[in-house]
Amino acid sequence: MTRFRISLWIAFAGVLALGLTAGGFSLASGMVDQAIAFTWPSAGAALAIALLIPAARHE
Repeated sequence: MTRFRISLWIAFAGVLALGLTAGGFSLASGMVDQAIAFTWPSAGAALAIALLIPAARHE
């Protein structure tokens, strides 16, 4: 894998993990609306990053 693909995978995982963590803490505190507000945008941003990852070439 190239460095570009690896860095995009790390960014994807980081954004998704941060959003799910923030949503989890909010949900644990009983703030459901805030948990949804943190989780969905991070999932959308992670999806946007995943769409930037180039496909692997078959050699």
